[in-house]
Amino acid sequence: MSNKFGFVIPDLWVQCPWPAIFHPNGAAIEAESDRWILSHCPNNQASLLRILPSLRSGALAAFCYNNCSDERFRLVCDFIAVLFLLDDITDELDTMDNDLFRDIITNALIDPTSYRPGMTNGKEHPAEEPDASRVVRDLWTRICAVTGLPVQQRIMKGLQEYFGAVRLQAERRSSGEIPSWEVYIEHRRLSSACRPLFALAEAGLGIELPEEVVEHPLMAKMRNYTNDWVAISNDIFSFRFEYARNDDHNLIAVMMKKYNLDIQSAVDRVADICGDALSKYLEAKAQFPSYGPEVDAQIQSFLHILQSWMSGNLAWSFVTPRYLGEKRLEIKEHRWVDLSEETLKEIRVEA
Repeated sequence: MSNKFGFVIPDLWVQCPWPAIFHPNGAAIEAESDRWILSHCPNNQASLLRILPSLRSGALAAFCYNNCSDERFRLVCDFIAVLFLLDDITDELDTMDNDLFRDIITNALIDPTSYRPGMTNGKEHPAEEPDASRVVRDLWTRICAVTGLPVQQRIMKGLQEYFGAVRLQAERRSSGEIPSWEVYIEHRRLSSACRPLFALAEAGLGIELPEEVVEHPLMAKMRNYTNDWVAISNDIFSFRFEYARNDDHNLIAVMMKKYNLDIQSAVDRVADICGDALSKYLEAKAQFPSYGPEVDAQIQSFLHILQSWMSGNLAWSFVTPRYLGEKRLEIKEHRWVDLSEETLKEIRVEA
């Protein structure tokens, strides 16, 4: 093993104190969600039929939102499927096309009743509605029907921050800029899409946390530290996939290129940052004040989802072959990630 090129995944399971719990009806609702997105994407059915069975976005939802009712969980499942669709589309776009795509999706959120082509930077939107707009309008209509305006606004704000981060990512990809690790983490909090996904927890639970709870500095810290743990640990699992595509939007790549660390040292440093984020989350949670029995119960349900994101994303990384491929269960056992040229060629073919 020492003669091969790759790295050992640090023991993140030791860091994470919460069990990975799967939603009781997660598998059945995941299948319903897959059928829904296929039915609303006639122009992308071939690629979706290839991607969906291996992506298992519904399984990620089932691990992370395991305390939601079936009806609400379906909304969550659809939302995560749509986010993966948007993420895969924007990964292939340059800055200008990202702006156009962002405006199309924003218009779908502002007015989900119908598609109205507009213009971005002097470029007209397609006359025929893109599949992504169609699924967003359908989903957002259903979310708005069961949530209040404050929750809708929190989800919308998170999505706008995500689109802004995707644009910056495209700019950095074009310029070859490698940020410091601190700047990268600030950006990763937005590009991970965790912010709208955490706001979605309220919709999934059927609650609306008081503004003073949502805006409390300790609650903001808990969201950020959860975001850091999820996004940065995901960088460890996804590095194999991104390395094969020469994609530097990964903290391991930042550590290697900006700070001249070898690959294992970079991975270990990233794992240390994960551990620090989790410790800070626990500190903030221990200091969080009480708001009375009813609100406290809602807060605990919300924090359960944040904690399930940490354990759930860890578990999902070995359910989906998206990042670790067909040998993911072997990798889970021995934790060795092979980055030999032969393996990289296989990844490029799969992608």
